[in-house]
Amino acid sequence: MAKITVMFGSNVESEHTLEKDEARIGRSMECDIVVDNLGISRHHLSIVKDPAGWVAVDGGSNNGTFINGKKISRHLLKEGDRIVLGKHSLVFDANGFASATKTGKKTAASMGGEMTMFVDQSALAKAMAEGGKRMVISLDQGGREVLIQLTRDETTVGNSADIPAKGFLVKPVQARIIKTTNGHRVRAEGGWRSVKVNGGKISGERDLRAGDVVTIAGARLTYKQA
Repeated sequence: MAKITVMFGSNVESEHTLEKDEARIGRSMECDIVVDNLGISRHHLSIVKDPAGWVAVDGGSNNGTFINGKKISRHLLKEGDRIVLGKHSLVFDANGFASATKTGKKTAASMGGEMTMFVDQSALAKAMAEGGKRMVISLDQGGREVLIQLTRDETTVGNSADIPAKGFLVKPVQARIIKTTNGHRVRAEGGWRSVKVNGGKISGERDLRAGDVVTIAGARLTYKQA
């Protein structure tokens, strides 16, 4: 037997013994291992029993499957391999068994929407390969936290932007989060709706620090380390 441990950051979410010849992994409740993350496809990948061992096979996912910092389509798993899916990771134990207290599927009520959040794949792969400090935007969507990777040189915020900020008189792009040498800054794009950082209205640009909260209409965006 072998085991997959689902991690969120440094926290163990669940453990799963690989008892079948194929274990499907993704956001859909139909999967054998369900991972609640908008950056993960409904059927993201499978772990398949092969004569050579267990193999991770990407299922044509939107944002890709990464192992040891490299994007893969098929990979023979080795002891301790870490499969990275956004901020979730799956740790492979070639001889493990799941603890009875850490198994189980999520309920449908706990899952996110049907749409997968797209990530700039080349920028994400580069960031994962380089390691180091990565910053994200934490967005509150109906009481659940969604982490948005800041992988682009510029990420837009607004009524029809990379990061949604819905509301009356909110422009299609109300603000931009711009990558700098030392981090990021936020730029207000004017209009009737104000852009606030930690409760104070800004005009023009302002450097962001870890823990800063940007608000636009009802949207609350926290700038934090991944």
